[in-house]
Amino acid sequence: MMIILLLAAGSCAEQSKETRVLADWSSPAGQNSVSPNLSLDLSGSPILSWMKVGENTVALEYSRWEGSRWSSPVTVAKGDNWLVNRADFPSVVQLTESLWASHWLVMTDPAIFAYDVVISLSTDGGVTWDAPLTPHTDGTFSEHGFVSFFVNGDDVGAVWLDGREMVATHGLTMSADGAHGSAGGMTLRSTQIKSDGTLTKDQVIDSLVCDCCQTDIAQSDQGPVLVFRNRTKDEYRDIYFSRMIEGQWSEPKPVSVDGWKIAGCPVNGPSVATNDEATAVAWYTQAKGYGEVKLAVSGAGVDSFSDPLVVDEGDSVLGQVGLAATSNGGFLVSWMTFSEGTAGQLNLRYVDREGVASSVFEATKITMTRRAGLPQMVLFDNLAVTTWTGGGETYKAVEVATTQFDTL
Repeated sequence: MMIILLLAAGSCAEQSKETRVLADWSSPAGQNSVSPNLSLDLSGSPILSWMKVGENTVALEYSRWEGSRWSSPVTVAKGDNWLVNRADFPSVVQLTESLWASHWLVMTDPAIFAYDVVISLSTDGGVTWDAPLTPHTDGTFSEHGFVSFFVNGDDVGAVWLDGREMVATHGLTMSADGAHGSAGGMTLRSTQIKSDGTLTKDQVIDSLVCDCCQTDIAQSDQGPVLVFRNRTKDEYRDIYFSRMIEGQWSEPKPVSVDGWKIAGCPVNGPSVATNDEATAVAWYTQAKGYGEVKLAVSGAGVDSFSDPLVVDEGDSVLGQVGLAATSNGGFLVSWMTFSEGTAGQLNLRYVDREGVASSVFEATKITMTRRAGLPQMVLFDNLAVTTWTGGGETYKAVEVATTQFDTL
């Protein structure tokens, strides 16, 4: 059984020996902040990053949770030619005790929506950042983005969607009879970065994937697990996974075959999380003509996933899923639903290790679901910490809410 209680956004209570300290969860990003991202440091505390949009520049900033409040924002980098996009946005993550990584996106030709991935590493806990580098070396004016990081030994790894094959054709070519040709698709690629910045072990993981759905990676005991939305030449776009084995990504396999046939990118990628016993994947599909959020689980060391559980379904289900592993072997799923006008909700549902799901709980209301982008969720102690792009009618601002949950 699971009990979930909603706390006011930006507040929860913590106990010390003699005083009751009120934790301030209100967003540290302020106005003109967009595209938040959430991760956990190695101690389990949240790291919140966002883009701060100025009159002529955009900055990547982050804040770390320090017991009862967010730290003062730290600026990683800034520029005047960055991509600001609700679906494809930067990150700041801690990878090892000494190593942090960040990434952002730089426009190379706005006329054709071409942009590059830029990565910077930090070896002093995110205080200072090394000179930026680009993980792809193709030099084409094309789309590169939707980055996920991983660790392989002493190397930092990055996976991204890469549009170099789309330069000449901008998507799959068409033959004279109107059928799809074989060239020009979005690819999924990977590289690893050594401590001196050298790129190594470049790999094409999949030669045809969905153009603009986020990727995700979980670091399991058996190595990194990658999930993404695949694309066939017949326009079926289901969720696939790959595991890193001896430094190379395995041949991608479907998590589940939904059979969602869609001619354009749904901008709705999967999320993956792992605990000591299992790896779970959550995703969105409209294969049946209405929205479904699904969850499938794979046992430790098992190279296939269970039949999926339907977490939520219906015309109001928008997806944009998040996923986190709980300390008792279960998983917590987050997703958006639509209510009316531009308004909707961010919901949570817990699934235990036996696949039994709790009732659906509304974590917070969202006034503008499209502006919200891809809401982020992490678990911290007994709190689900969520963030999205909100704000008012005339400004945008990153918002943070917390939801307390207990498993009994």
